[in-house]
Amino acid sequence: MKSFSQKNHSLRTKLASIHLEQPVEQGILNAAITQLDKGEKEQAVLKDVKKQFKKLALTQDLSQKGLSLYTELQAPDKNIDTALSSMTWFQ
Repeated sequence: MKSFSQKNHSLRTKLASIHLEQPVEQGILNAAITQLDKGEKEQAVLKDVKKQFKKLALTQDLSQKGLSLYTELQAPDKNIDTALSSMTWFQ
């Protein structure tokens, strides 16, 4: 299992490698990178990014590239989802 700092580093690396044309969208990613640099939890940062992208999507202010990223972020993580569901079996 990866340590917390490795997870944050990989998420940070992924976000830093993405460049979105719209300043608002890029600002969301830059803020997320800053949050990760300050040591905030990956799940909290992802939740915040998804929330902000959802607002843009609902107002139809999301670019095609931003929409693709939002769709990717919304995809379930099978490793995490399986682990969480199996925990409920044993409680």
